Amino acid sequence: MSEILFKSEEDITDDWIFYIENEAKSLAEREKFNIENYIDRNLFNPDIQHLISSKNFDKTLEKSDLETDFMFQETNFAFKLSEQSIQKDLSESLKLNFQKLRSKVKKIFCNVVRGMENLDGKEIIKAVLIALIPAFASGIPALVLPILIGLIAYLFKYGIDKTCPI
Repeated sequence: MSEILFKSEEDITDDWIFYIENEAKSLAEREKFNIENYIDRNLFNPDIQHLISSKNFDKTLEKSDLETDFMFQETNFAFKLSEQSIQKDLSESLKLNFQKLRSKVKKIFCNVVRGMENLDGKEIIKAVLIALIPAFASGIPALVLPILIGLIAYLFKYGIDKTCPI
């Protein structure tokens, strides 16, 4: 999960776009909780915990991103996992960094999608991935994929206004 998947636009192949779109379509068939859980449960991946707790990773996240996080506001999205999962002791800084990461990806996602006239899945995926590359100093880490897939699934299921409210 700590590997860099996309360093440039050339790395964004049709195979990756196909994979992301199909994952999102499959996830969109599920309930809202499942979409939310798909994103949040990645916080329990040891690779992700290691990466987002590093000082270098923290530098890639802007503090203002957290303030603009409106992802699934009406459901109090953050960490709506089962009681057993929540009991796992995670540091507050780890949770905060993950929330900042989600917020950063969501902000870029919404800026791109809101600016598009055609909401075709493949075009959205490619445009968002291209926009995310410069947001991470060394390219898009693999841990961003579940967040992106969850956002696209939510967009497919609920539309732009609910996914990216103004």
